[in-house]
Amino acid sequence: MRSLLTIFVSLVLASVALGQETASIALRSTVLAAPGQSLTLGDIAELRGDEAERLSAASIDLDAFRADPSGWRKIDAQSVRVALEEEAPLWGAIQFRGGPCYVRVVGHDPEAPLHAEAQPEQALNTPTTPGTVRQLAEHHIARAFKVPASDIEVRWVSATDGLLDHPTAGALPHIDDAGRSDRMALRVTLYDEQASIVIEGEAKAEVRIRRDVAVLTRDVPRRRIIAESDIRIERQWIDATTRLADPTTLVGREAAMNLNAGAPVGESDVHTAIAIKRGDRVQVRIITPSVTAKLWARALKDGRPGETIEFESIAPSRSDRLRFDARVESAGSAVAVAGAMTR
Repeated sequence: MRSLLTIFVSLVLASVALGQETASIALRSTVLAAPGQSLTLGDIAELRGDEAERLSAASIDLDAFRADPSGWRKIDAQSVRVALEEEAPLWGAIQFRGGPCYVRVVGHDPEAPLHAEAQPEQALNTPTTPGTVRQLAEHHIARAFKVPASDIEVRWVSATDGLLDHPTAGALPHIDDAGRSDRMALRVTLYDEQASIVIEGEAKAEVRIRRDVAVLTRDVPRRRIIAESDIRIERQWIDATTRLADPTTLVGREAAMNLNAGAPVGESDVHTAIAIKRGDRVQVRIITPSVTAKLWARALKDGRPGETIEFESIAPSRSDRLRFDARVESAGSAVAVAGAMTR
């Protein structure tokens, strides 16, 4: 079988020679493989274009990606790029999208060697036994992320000895969030009926959740308003720390940067569209302790709902015009508190 690098080189040379569009590789979110299965790039990614489809049979060496305690192997575009750059800087001709892709081998291959260094962490991720701290903690995490237990995957990476599998029957549990970054930390205490501590400790986990994600159906340039036809909703597994835009409020928002088709839309990828443009004539409500007044003013910069920008009152004489800050409410409307006006 041709190596991954050889196929990539062939694709790049073909694209240059024929003047065709850059090939597109969109990594899938999750892939389940059978023991002993020979995994290919076509198994873990969607390939667009005739040239890209030639990569479908490229072999993926799963042993090059270390499994986490629950057996998932993380493959991202950067891993492919680094591998290519070791030979030659050719990956720039390939457009990568999506990812990372999590691959898990379902079932056990008796002939497959076990990595000794992974044994301690694997012991943390035994099947959940009902009535244990492990089950209680996983339900707590599901509630924290507001998803059902079936839509959450918890991979424990550390825990106080004996904590996770300690029974909870007859005990009064108390769980505190001890911090969140790329991992979620929990502080767990079990009390008996006399309020004496039965067991206490801390456990840390990597969390993935399954939720609806807005994926772009086409490239969207910066400052263009997202239309309904620009997105599709997919059910995907994502890292709990990944901040994605709410699919239900995405239509009508403005692209904050150039966005690529096939990519999930992140919170920072979009913002509220401009409601008031510089030079617009706007009606501003002036709030005072005793009365509310309205005046017409001209915006001195662009503003989105909720932003505070500078305005100048409209008057025949420049000397009669006042400058002040007001909060944008909607197109043609803003509100200000009296007392902050200057000439």
